[in-house]
Amino acid sequence: MQLHDKILTTSYSNYRHKKLVDRTFNFNTINDIIKNDFPHLEWESLGQSFEGRSIRMVKIGSGKTTLMLWSQMHGDEPTATAAIFDLLNFFESDESMAKHLLNKLNIVFIPVVNPDGLEVFTRRNAQKIDINRDLISLQSPEARILKNAFENIKPDFAFNLHDQSSLHCTPAQIPVGISLLAPASDNKLSVTWNREQAMKIIGGMNHLLQKLIPNQVARFKDDYESRAFGDHFQKYCPTILVESGFLAHDFEKQEIRKLNFHVLLEAFYSISRNSYQEIDLMNYLMIPFQSQNLLHLKICNCTISVGEKIFQVDLGLNYTESLRKENRVLEKSFELVEIGDLSTLEAYENIDASNLSVRTSFSLNNLADIVIMNKEEEIIHQWKSGIRV
Repeated sequence: MQLHDKILTTSYSNYRHKKLVDRTFNFNTINDIIKNDFPHLEWESLGQSFEGRSIRMVKIGSGKTTLMLWSQMHGDEPTATAAIFDLLNFFESDESMAKHLLNKLNIVFIPVVNPDGLEVFTRRNAQKIDINRDLISLQSPEARILKNAFENIKPDFAFNLHDQSSLHCTPAQIPVGISLLAPASDNKLSVTWNREQAMKIIGGMNHLLQKLIPNQVARFKDDYESRAFGDHFQKYCPTILVESGFLAHDFEKQEIRKLNFHVLLEAFYSISRNSYQEIDLMNYLMIPFQSQNLLHLKICNCTISVGEKIFQVDLGLNYTESLRKENRVLEKSFELVEIGDLSTLEAYENIDASNLSVRTSFSLNNLADIVIMNKEEEIIHQWKSGIRV
């Protein structure tokens, strides 16, 4: 049995943590899981967030090779956090692969770096600081905690786990399910030894992902950012960025969560066997770069009247998500982001307005106010102040 087939035979449904069912779990849910589902593990508090929430770390395995993984340094990026608890369930099992990995590796998980952002489902921390742009100044306690943890653990390999916009696509304008990167550690984008090892590991991860989501894997933008943790950590050990993207009809990103589970196991296994050394760098370099060239919604062939003038255009809308705190439901607010010929842009949803009338305020880059009616002037679609009604 080949490596990738062995990973794919792992029954994910047996290990999916049942308390994490959507993207909007709160800090109390994480506390409950740590306290009641994994109390026998040695959880260590690394310190507290700006608002006083504990940032925890757990170590598993007795191997000589140390891996460090951290997730949700942006509070609205929870997919890999859920996958980490799925992986902890897996490592509690009698699976032969789990036993092999625990024997070969020492794995350190920090499931939530930004618990304050998690609580309100926002990217930034309670100080409104983007933690992943705070490596140099270290103005946030969360950044100081992550940097200190890395320096104390001294990992052999590091995994930086994020979510990215659902608007990223491949050159074929297909939504990106998973984006990967071996970040550069300098402005010259030098391929150092550490970066080369990360590229090889990603080559194997891509091989597996192509079996699961063919042609929906991409490379994240290859820009050096001196304030970012992954770029800095690459100086000291091979560091891999995993960005959870989006699949159509997977709004809660549970399929992407499953992909995280499988692709991280693939990376662990290849490191444990040193088999990634056999992978040619071209496997990494052939992964296409992504672009942000999708729309959430395209309304095609809209006939618009302005005074006595009539013309036909397409309308492009994108949404942002905000958390309704009372029930932790994500509310979508649509903005009108593009007007004109949008025939070269793909969208998750398309509405053909050829035989419909459209009324809009034409307020570009503002919340959408659009009414679409049929010939009997019955409302078919409507957006008020960005909300679809």
